[in-house]
Amino acid sequence: MTKRQRDLLIRLINDPPVGSKIAAAKEFGIDLTLLVRRLEMTPTERLQELEAAQSFVQELQRARKLEP
Repeated sequence: MTKRQRDLLIRLINDPPVGSKIAAAKEFGIDLTLLVRRLEMTPTERLQELEAAQSFVQELQRARKLEP
């Protein structure tokens, strides 16, 4: 994503057209800036983040099993 594309997207998120799906998502409380962050990442970076989250969840599950 180019800087110009990112700037346009941020502008659209901050001031979506009335009645648009973006406006509805924003009103519902969805943080659309997270979408921008994901779009800025490469597929490899997204996969690495997913793997890290998966490892964290597995670690939590192991810790839960160790509780008395």
